[in-house]
Amino acid sequence: MGYLMNNTTSSVFLPKMSTYNLEGQSIAVTLTHNPFDFEPQTLFSLAARKNKKRRFLFVSKVLGKHIPSDPFVPLLAGAALAVQFLKKLHQVDHPDTFAIIQALKSHEMTQSVYESVTSRSLITLPDQTLFIGFAETATGLGHAVFNLFDQAFYLHTTREQIPQLASELNFNEDHSHAVNHRCYPLDVNLIKAAKTIILVDDEITTGNTALNIIRAIHSKYPKTNYVVLPLLDWRTAENRANYSKLEQQLNIKIQTSCLMEGQLEVSGDPVNEPTDQFNQPVRAAIFESPVDPDEKFLNLRDLVPVYSEDLAGNKNVSPYLLLTGRFGLSTLDNQKNLPLARELGEELKRDRSGQKTLCLGTGEFMYIPMLIAAYMGKGISFHTTTRSPIYSFTKPHYGIQNGFSFENPDETSIINYIYNVPDKYYDEVYVFMEREVSHERLTSMLKAFRELGIPRLVLVYCAFSK
Repeated sequence: MGYLMNNTTSSVFLPKMSTYNLEGQSIAVTLTHNPFDFEPQTLFSLAARKNKKRRFLFVSKVLGKHIPSDPFVPLLAGAALAVQFLKKLHQVDHPDTFAIIQALKSHEMTQSVYESVTSRSLITLPDQTLFIGFAETATGLGHAVFNLFDQAFYLHTTREQIPQLASELNFNEDHSHAVNHRCYPLDVNLIKAAKTIILVDDEITTGNTALNIIRAIHSKYPKTNYVVLPLLDWRTAENRANYSKLEQQLNIKIQTSCLMEGQLEVSGDPVNEPTDQFNQPVRAAIFESPVDPDEKFLNLRDLVPVYSEDLAGNKNVSPYLLLTGRFGLSTLDNQKNLPLARELGEELKRDRSGQKTLCLGTGEFMYIPMLIAAYMGKGISFHTTTRSPIYSFTKPHYGIQNGFSFENPDETSIINYIYNVPDKYYDEVYVFMEREVSHERLTSMLKAFRELGIPRLVLVYCAFSK
């Protein structure tokens, strides 16, 4: 059936409806609030998803997850969410708001606009604030929002198991392919002392994930102020009523702010293909030459010497990075990230041999690779591997044009995916691994890269055992 989009009204007036046909399943999106007058196709496309709980997925074009983009675009998307939050909830106009939005719409002047934003004084909020980004998709977005603020803290949830640490918060993302979230702050006072908790996600459809973490926080460290910041908000009137009910039940306030909101109407029959067929990499021509990867070991400090354990009980003793936010991050520590990323980006820029270079973050490891990639020169595209299984169809405007699967090197029982890599388009790919893993566990991923048809592969390790 293909993928069609029909706008029934002009972009100036709301409501505006777009209809997306996902191989039999139809999603009608009616916009009800669009403060920056974004065209929907600027922010997202849609795709059919291999998930019985929710059969469709909003594929963000500004997130740096499923679609390759200029790495400054997802950094600016976080800034856009931050300035809209300031305007709506604090009545503060950020001086770079217009430039941020225009850069996101045009993809022009992205570096100069981002550097203008980051050169300004950080914004101090009235209360001590903890920003939380949801794994795996919004770890980079949450960090990019937090990056504008002073005297604040950042923590991202994780699906990883770290036996040496107790998870302070455990909650579920009910519709996700991987439902369990954990939180491992090294200093629990990040949560205890915060007066306001800001939850950052790429999109909310029911909003239940945010309610689940609010309940988890409130049961241990009660707060009165919560803010939910998604790029896209598709909650129904019933979903919004659930927020009001929880506010009354817990005597709290939950505020929301986003870049676009509206309502969804889902009809038709979703795609239904056998799982084994779906998990096969999709590519007509296979690049036959073996990929012999180069390896780069970046000298990042601020390591967290704890190990992870997979479901089979295998341990990875390579340390983690502190500056990701997985273990909690202060504004002061976060200020190390930009100069460090510039330095490392320049180092890798000198290593490049091609004009068109793909930089890939891995799973939850998004923000630091994104920031480094931004300073690796012209011709860089950035996105991230994912554990989300999505159907790929080579059709105009459809969100996922192709896909490749491989075993997650950190957890071989979990399939990971790479999407939207044009056949033999890139000269080289840099894969950013937060931690060192055994060569044996890389076999499946390296096989996938052979099928991507990219002549040069560089594995970039950011934390490793000395």
